[in-house]
Amino acid sequence: MNFPTIFDWVDYFGFLRGYPAAWVLLGTGILIALFLDWRLSLFALIIQYLVASLLFFDLLNPQLAVVKLFTGMFVCLILYWTARQVDYGRSSALLEKKRATAGDGRMQIGPLTMSRTLVERIVAILIALFLVMVLVWGFSFYLPGLPDDLGYINLAIFLLVSLGTAGLITSGDPLPAGMSVLSFLTGFELYYAALDQTTRTLAILAALNFGVALLASYLTQRRYTALAAAINDD
Repeated sequence: MNFPTIFDWVDYFGFLRGYPAAWVLLGTGILIALFLDWRLSLFALIIQYLVASLLFFDLLNPQLAVVKLFTGMFVCLILYWTARQVDYGRSSALLEKKRATAGDGRMQIGPLTMSRTLVERIVAILIALFLVMVLVWGFSFYLPGLPDDLGYINLAIFLLVSLGTAGLITSGDPLPAGMSVLSFLTGFELYYAALDQTTRTLAILAALNFGVALLASYLTQRRYTALAAAINDD
């Protein structure tokens, strides 16, 4: 009995290649930037790596593109075990409760005092408007060095870089910030793959992904260890 290889699976999901992949990356990028729940965002990051690997197959040697896929899966595994170790969902709830008790539910913006929820909604609206501009820009400006017939990769790069940046700006926690940086890196790697396809560059970028994941994990553990200590002191 012949079991399907990773390349067979790539063929199975061939219907996602091209512009459908870019739209899937749009959805995953939004979920990661909003960070409604860590499980949902991590699932979105996994899908993002899977779909982005289909685009890497259009730019790289298939053996090198598979490395991109495996790198993404290991990165997601690191983030998953970190979230489980610190019981991230419960820890986040305790942190929000502590902030509310301390009076951090409102924010002072110039002469205005606004609720944190309202500020978060305003930020979400600004991200949506920013995304509209990115879509218009992505269709009108073509990055130098990309093949002329790969407009969907051009669009995917703009989406990943912009949403990764927006998520990083609006994140006050190492875990969602790390996921946003990883989205940004995926967009950067897609562009760089069209310019430099050497194995050395691939290894450096893979190490950079692992470095971001490990740093986010370390900062997350430090943050919630300090939170647990503060709660015990109370």
